[in-house]
This record gives sequence, C-alpha cells and structure tokens, in this order.
Amino acid sequence: MENQITIREAVTESDVAVFWEQLHIYYKRDIFPDPEDEDREYFLSATEYRAHMQKIHDRPQDKCYYLFFHRNGQDIGFALPVIYTSEDG
Repeated sequence: MENQITIREAVTESDVAVFWEQLHIYYKRDIFPDPEDEDREYFLSATEYRAHMQKIHDRPQDKCYYLFFHRNGQDIGFALPVIYTSEDG
C-alpha cells in the first residue's frame, strides 16, 4: 500500500546506532540549538542519558522502545516511547 506508515523497532546493533545518531541530530537541531545550553551535554552524552535510557530499554517491565517510522522505503521519523503496563494493567 502506497504511503502507508509502518513502525519498526531498532533491534540490531546497527539499527540502535542509527537511532541514537538520528536522536542526537534532532536534539542538536531542534531541542538544544544553542551549543552553550547547559542541558545539551547531558542529553548528548553516552555515559549519562543514553546509559540511563538503555537501562529503561533493557528492563523487563515498562521498558522503552527505540522505534522508526517508515514509509515508501525510507525512515521518516523515530520515537522513544515508554509503555507503562504496570500502572493500570
């Protein structure tokens, strides 16, 4: 079906690397465009923010997912959702 958007989880090491690369581009361009922004370093760091998110990704319950949105053979977006099933079942 043309123009159908599909969701693909980043599960391979390569996909995860692309996910984080795209997230950093987004943060630098849209969230923290000022290089002097004090929060920028934290969100671009592999040792703090990424490590924290990886722990949430790896936990067995209420984990986060690294997702890509795909249309017509091309990635068009991404998301980092956390689904909290333990709060209300």
